[in-house]
Amino acid sequence: MARQDLLEFLKRGLDALDFKGDISLDWDKKSHSFVVDLVFYIENKAGQQMEDADGILSDEPIIAFSDAILIYDGKKGLAGYNADDFLACLAFDGKEGWSLAYGKAFLTYLQIIMDNGTRDLLKFFADDEDEIFELEWSDEEFSRLLKNAESEYPRHSLHYPKF
Repeated sequence: MARQDLLEFLKRGLDALDFKGDISLDWDKKSHSFVVDLVFYIENKAGQQMEDADGILSDEPIIAFSDAILIYDGKKGLAGYNADDFLACLAFDGKEGWSLAYGKAFLTYLQIIMDNGTRDLLKFFADDEDEIFELEWSDEEFSRLLKNAESEYPRHSLHYPKF
């Protein structure tokens, strides 16, 4: 396997994930950060009114739910980002980036989150008793996946890209 930098790894890895919504990667060179945006869609055939987190009601035929993950340079800090605006904030080690195992664990866990999120959104939409829908990130689950990946993948870095 040819060595990839973190940007190329994320682009290829995100493209390979199975997701019916939209997933995008934004790279902010100035702050040395990446934002992974996830958008889930659900068809609203019955014209149900849904209230979003800002209290805005919608009965559109397609309802969208979005969340994001921040990947940032741990040596620079959050660079003006607010951690509360993200599902998760994951640091990389400056120019050293992530280990391959960390990257593989991230993609594995992201697929789980998207699968669970899709299932939970359908359940939320069908159940009048649920009042809120949120994606959930578990540091414990991610750590478990990382531990498994560390024993499986070669130990090399996905360096921060040179530009």
